[in-house]
Amino acid sequence: MEKRKHVFWELTLLIGSVFVFRSLWILMDRYPFFNSNNNLWFFFVIGILMTAIGFYKVVHADKSKTKYH
Repeated sequence: MEKRKHVFWELTLLIGSVFVFRSLWILMDRYPFFNSNNNLWFFFVIGILMTAIGFYKVVHADKSKTKYH
């Protein structure tokens, strides 16, 4: 894929994820289950783990299969 298309799809992914994040945030504010302190800490830790795994997978992707390296 050429760089211009790659950047376009990355921006599409970024903007789309903002809409998903905002919608989930507002939806979760409506339910008391998500607003208790214990559950907030639980979701915070889950979010950190998911982010760390995602970054690890992106950074350590198999570069032999990508066009840009």
